[in-house]
Amino acid sequence: MKPTDITERATFLPDLCGVRAIFGIVIIGELLAVVLTLVSSGTTAAALDRLSLISLYTQWVGLSGAAVLCLLGRWINPLPESVVAVISFLAILLVATVISELAWHVINPMTGIDPLIHIAHLDFLARTLGISAIVGAMVLRYFYVQHHWKLRTVSEAQARLDALQARIRPHFFFNCMNTIASLTRTDP
Repeated sequence: MKPTDITERATFLPDLCGVRAIFGIVIIGELLAVVLTLVSSGTTAAALDRLSLISLYTQWVGLSGAAVLCLLGRWINPLPESVVAVISFLAILLVATVISELAWHVINPMTGIDPLIHIAHLDFLARTLGISAIVGAMVLRYFYVQHHWKLRTVSEAQARLDALQARIRPHFFFNCMNTIASLTRTDP
């Protein structure tokens, strides 16, 4: 990333429309799905079925949240960082709510006699919102820290360059060039 790229971006949110960000979201979603499967099912035979469903659900929530933040990015980037953080966090929670309601009211009844979701509606919604809030807050905090670390690194590099340029005196170069030129004329 060029120094101008980091300083021109006013907010800590990265470009969530890019391939690199999408790849990171997919990896985070899969890691979360594995952890949730291990916690709930352990290593039983049904764990792979459960992992596939949880993986599909986490990817659905994560990629939908990234898409919404990608679309909102143009409008929220000029705002102060605290406002961007609140809007982003609320957008993540809204997406998680919409996805959980879609899963509950559309996907769950389509499975017939044996529903996919075996817990109460409010419990399912609360779990989804709780996990989305925790993971969303951690990811937003990571983006914030990463952005400010990059800003500090660019700032330190610029300060070092400015300090080096301040040490070099223009007349020093002029005198060196004159000395070299005078030596070149007499003894090539």
